[in-house]
Amino acid sequence: MRILPALLLVTATVCAAPTVLAAKTFFDASLNDLDGKKQSLAKYRGKPLVVNYWATWCSPCREEIPEFVALAKKYGKVQFVGIAIDDAKVVGQFARDYKINYPLLADETDAFTLIQQEGNQSGGLPYTVIYDSQGNKVSTKLGRMKGEVLEAVLKTLK
Repeated sequence: MRILPALLLVTATVCAAPTVLAAKTFFDASLNDLDGKKQSLAKYRGKPLVVNYWATWCSPCREEIPEFVALAKKYGKVQFVGIAIDDAKVVGQFARDYKINYPLLADETDAFTLIQQEGNQSGGLPYTVIYDSQGNKVSTKLGRMKGEVLEAVLKTLK
């Protein structure tokens, strides 16, 4: 009897992922925003981009977010995007509590698939990917990214 719910969950996950699985690059994918509306990641092309995969239950994620908020404010020409592998309502409250000043997407299924496509096969969190303004991946970091390390990379971006 317990096998049926697990089988249904696996089937739902596999069936829900094609929009991301078909994506050739990060910028070809679409994920849900906090209101459940699909957002094309193509809108983030053309300027340096910091993508942070995280979750509210992830302790290292919670540690690095205040530094990301400060750097997003300091480096206004760099776009920050948080992709939560978490429930949108929980993420919304978390964003208010932490005063997150950059766009957040929350899409448990498709975000997990995308994080794997981005090179994080284990799906570990946090995971940060940095792109230059031409859309080239210039840095990845699995685990907490300290503010000074992120800032050093940001200084090299044009």
